[in-house]
Amino acid sequence: MRIVCYGLVMTVALFGCLLVGSTASAQTGPENLVLSFENLAPLDEDVQGHYEGWAIVDGNPVSTGKFNVNMDGEPVGLGGGDVIDEFDAGEDISGATDIKISIEPPGDNDEIPSGLIIVDGEVMDAEAMMKTSVPGLETLETMTTGEFILATPSDNPDYPDNDNQGIWWLTMPGPEPGLMDLPDIGPNWKYEGWVVDVSNPDSPIPYTTGTFTMAEGFDSDEAGCNGGGPPFPGQDFVEFQCPPELVLDTGNFAAVISIEPEPDALEMPFQLKPLAGPIPEDAVGQNNAVNNQVLETFPTGTALLYEEPTATETVTWGRIKTQF
Repeated sequence: MRIVCYGLVMTVALFGCLLVGSTASAQTGPENLVLSFENLAPLDEDVQGHYEGWAIVDGNPVSTGKFNVNMDGEPVGLGGGDVIDEFDAGEDISGATDIKISIEPPGDNDEIPSGLIIVDGEVMDAEAMMKTSVPGLETLETMTTGEFILATPSDNPDYPDNDNQGIWWLTMPGPEPGLMDLPDIGPNWKYEGWVVDVSNPDSPIPYTTGTFTMAEGFDSDEAGCNGGGPPFPGQDFVEFQCPPELVLDTGNFAAVISIEPEPDALEMPFQLKPLAGPIPEDAVGQNNAVNNQVLETFPTGTALLYEEPTATETVTWGRIKTQF
């Protein structure tokens, strides 16, 4: 499309700029897809795998290509490849009803998406506004806070003064669940608690407190390698348990709840962290909050599909003169 603006002041005042020729979409053909993301994190391809786009056409998934993202969230080729401006599905996907982005395991070469869909969206007018695709997302978005206490129940009463070495996702008096509003996130995802040493902001060190699926009940390792503790998610970082030993009320730790893919081979929090907050220096003896950060941190994206060009009638100066 060319835009022609005439130099005469009177002409511009009356008619503005004239569209000459025809318009076309940014995509080059019905096989093409353009993807952009916010808050989508790079994957460790050797451990976590890679992303893959899928267009759902007549109810069937059509791969639009494998990719990773760079630190700016731009799609890039696997193995540190160049930025991908446009994906080519190899067949017409202009009739797609949905666009899905999956996480595929290392070495994946099948033609169906995994159960780990990280973002997806319905296509409307050749565009899909994609949101994080985790069961219970609406509940995750609207829950207020979670709570935790510092305590070390697995080695009490032998060591009654080291409560600052354990964290439990519960509230007192009670105990009551500290993560009351957590929804069921299905078989492909699980929750995991963490304490993160942020004394060096450039190199935070995470320590897991165990994985779980419900706010009440033992997590994957109870209070640590030797078990014990109440039937809630939590961990004691004490000598009685396996290393490390940690002191959590120094002002250098954060408490985090993440949502992890299943299976999960990475020993650090995944990019989905619905709840997080600092562990205060006066945390012992009180309930402490972690805040909801779903809307600010969960990934979203936009997918643009090909649209048939819409012709714009060619306008000539002669026709303008006949009309006015």
